Amino acid sequence: MVLVILMMMAAAITVNKTLFGKSIERIETVGNISAVPSDTIIVQSDGSVVIHTDGMNGTIAGYAGPVPLDIYIADGKISEIKALPNAETPSFFSRAAGLLCKWSGKTPAEALEMKVDAVSGATYSSAAIISNVNAGLAYYQKADTKPGNNTPWKIWVALAVTLAACIVPLFVKNKIYHNVQLIANVLVLGFWCGQFLDYALILKYISGGFVFPVGIIAIVMLISAFIYPLFGRPQYYCTHVCPLGSAQQLMANICGYKIHLSVKILHAFDWFRKILWAALMLLLWADCLTGWMDLELFQTFQFESASWWIIGAAILFTALSAVITRPYCRFVCPTGSLFKRAENIG
Repeated sequence: MVLVILMMMAAAITVNKTLFGKSIERIETVGNISAVPSDTIIVQSDGSVVIHTDGMNGTIAGYAGPVPLDIYIADGKISEIKALPNAETPSFFSRAAGLLCKWSGKTPAEALEMKVDAVSGATYSSAAIISNVNAGLAYYQKADTKPGNNTPWKIWVALAVTLAACIVPLFVKNKIYHNVQLIANVLVLGFWCGQFLDYALILKYISGGFVFPVGIIAIVMLISAFIYPLFGRPQYYCTHVCPLGSAQQLMANICGYKIHLSVKILHAFDWFRKILWAALMLLLWADCLTGWMDLELFQTFQFESASWWIIGAAILFTALSAVITRPYCRFVCPTGSLFKRAENIG
């Protein structure tokens, strides 16, 4: 388990250039000058100002990591807001990026009073943009204020469902309850709140740390994935919490007939999964084609922005679950492979 954690830390350093909120120092060009990202407010030669939110402590994160911005102020008004490189899924962030022009032409004081709504289908990225703008402008004005809490109240519902999935089955062995919990995992954690573990999210927390209260859900899920197996509960997250795993289990209950796979075929699939996982880890360490993290089928739950072929693949694997037990979990899932390697099981 320690080895797996070290492997993911190396991937976080390579991909996100940060580890537990500490940036790897680099020089970036801002406007017509070069500055270290730790310089939050930069006065340019023409008297305009650039607020660089990446230099602020506790930069607000989106779904996959921090969403730093450059806020340009000229003649006392916001002239432009630019998004800096981030780890958000491009399809999600492109939706949210439409907010960047909302504050143009406003004074910092006027902008701080604005109520800007998040973009549907890109809630986390939108909330991060709004909060970073507010934080940067408040810092610029030396205001003793903090950005508003953009965490939807439904996050608390997701936390309740996650805790129930992680605690109740330890004491209650009831098939009806188990199915109800699986349905809640799919509907609440999956489609409604979009709370699950995948590579992008795990790297986000290793890179930037945990943000309250959303981070509590991730911590509970990570405990079920990494700690429960140490106490005789292997693959607990995959079989009791994961929304996609829950959907496959529910589908398996529909059909009593199951296709029998020979030991040879199962062995071949097992080697395919191991080789696939090793190849994907190598891509992360090489910082090459890291966009594969956005292709895990968990993105289907955020269907408003997910590509059709990912949705189609998720539907296909879920349908196959009726006759083959959890095929995506057992034969493909990179995140599940990570958990299995931490458990040191086949």
